[in-house]
Amino acid sequence: MTRAPARMFPSIRSAGDLLRACGPAIVLVLVFATVIWIAPGILKWRAVNALLFDAAPLLILVIGCTLPVLLGCIDLSAAAMASFSAVVVALLVPEFGSAAVPIVLLGAGVIGAAQGWLIGRLQIPSFVMTLGTLGLFSGLALYVSNASTVGLGPGVAPLDFLGGRTHGVPNAFLTVVAVWILLAILLRSTRVGRDIYAFGASELAAYMSGVRRNLIRACAFAISSICAALGGMMLLSQTLYSAPTMASNLLLPALVGVVAGGTAISGGVGGLSSSLIGGLTAVMVRVGATIAGLPGAAQDVAFGIIILVAVAVTTDRTKIGIVK
Repeated sequence: MTRAPARMFPSIRSAGDLLRACGPAIVLVLVFATVIWIAPGILKWRAVNALLFDAAPLLILVIGCTLPVLLGCIDLSAAAMASFSAVVVALLVPEFGSAAVPIVLLGAGVIGAAQGWLIGRLQIPSFVMTLGTLGLFSGLALYVSNASTVGLGPGVAPLDFLGGRTHGVPNAFLTVVAVWILLAILLRSTRVGRDIYAFGASELAAYMSGVRRNLIRACAFAISSICAALGGMMLLSQTLYSAPTMASNLLLPALVGVVAGGTAISGGVGGLSSSLIGGLTAVMVRVGATIAGLPGAAQDVAFGIIILVAVAVTTDRTKIGIVK
């Protein structure tokens, strides 16, 4: 029997898959090289240290938002949850001290789980549900803070840790790395992780295989909300005060980080590593635009274009019957 000759070059499809897999890293390298060309001083350790410190809240939101997207859903309330959580922590610290931090993280997880469960139970599209809760959290943050800043007193151990450094490395960034590792293990080595990917690949097939869809949705949105709350606390540890809109400018970059990293908005494709690469790309775009003196509006235009291109490239159109 004659064996077919081996392919010396990849097929067009495999080459496209390779480009899709390596594209986010290539884009990150190009953006990073451009920023270095504009400002060579960014390679100094002091500048890198400051960059990691400033990037931590955005990166933790990117990591959290990845899980709903892997399901084929989206969490538009993450930034509003971050602001609301920061305000609530600042208000609870005088009464509960350091215990305010785990109380708010637990509350955020419960709220996120409720969102995920209601999306499935009421058959409401995730973008509609989370758009509504975005308004809810934003309004509550304004209400409980009287639309003003709330100062944070010293002596809150978890926030002091997030605002500190270990061997010169920002603890907030180390926390991002720790959360990334834990969730990567969850996705790769547990049934919950396998169910998330199965759900994202085909919700019907996952249901026929015994996946508890509402439970998996609740888990994904709970993790997203906890990460959002943690991001708000990172901002609080940096500024030592909370404001009802302090994280509102992080939603668009966070979504850019998820989709620019190659995580398909249609679900089932991507992961935390690719989202982290996309998040770093979003960070470098912000830094480069700031160094170049571009206004915030120009950054929003750039992020909007990136989202449109990334979604167009990564969406699995075989899962979409009719586009409305």
